Amino acid sequence: METYQLNTSQNVTLEYPIASVGDRLLSTILDQLIVVIYLLGALIIFVQLDIDFAIWQLIFLIPVLLYHFLFELLFNGQSPGKMILRTKVIKTDGSALTAGSCFIRWIFRLVDITIFMGGIAVLIIILNGKGQRLGDLAAATTVLKLPRKKDLKTSIWQDVEDNYKPKFRQVEYLSDEDIRTIKDVLVISEKQKNNTKKEQILQKAGQAIAKKIGVDNNLSDTEFLKTIIKDYNAIHQIH
Repeated sequence: METYQLNTSQNVTLEYPIASVGDRLLSTILDQLIVVIYLLGALIIFVQLDIDFAIWQLIFLIPVLLYHFLFELLFNGQSPGKMILRTKVIKTDGSALTAGSCFIRWIFRLVDITIFMGGIAVLIIILNGKGQRLGDLAAATTVLKLPRKKDLKTSIWQDVEDNYKPKFRQVEYLSDEDIRTIKDVLVISEKQKNNTKKEQILQKAGQAIAKKIGVDNNLSDTEFLKTIIKDYNAIHQIH
């Protein structure tokens, strides 16, 4: 399975699998199914209520045309089809997905998928090797396969003993997103079979967090990161 190395805002590199061509085709089919069902429902309403055709176009056809743009913009890179297949559009530099990127992907979709029935998109994705069709190349995005929730726990919260005293109170300068990234790093490192690469991931994450909160770390990288998560939870539970 092809993977993509994503640099997070904490300057930590995480490796995620690239969404396969099959996943992308299936998510597109699911989205098209949803659009067809929506249009059939809209047509029934149009006929029964005798709505003016111009109004029908405005109310019902425009959302269909903007379907992918709106969903990817409002739901952080995911359409209903992508949600079901657990795939997601991300910026290749790790920054937040922007309206401009979503718009570029949407415009290029006419060439990639609509006009050539997806043929161009499949060809470019296969040749490119980074999960990118023309729209992705233009928008500097790609599509990743998300791990299952049971494999990657996205919740940052955990139980902490009532009498626990935080070792690094500077964790109050961290954000929920920082803690979520640390948890991602720990989970991904556990699955890493290459010990050298595993140590590099943990070391880089540990150094980045220690520098961000301004502390000296004498613990192992794994223990330090786990302590940071626990301290963060303890401080927020106290407050």
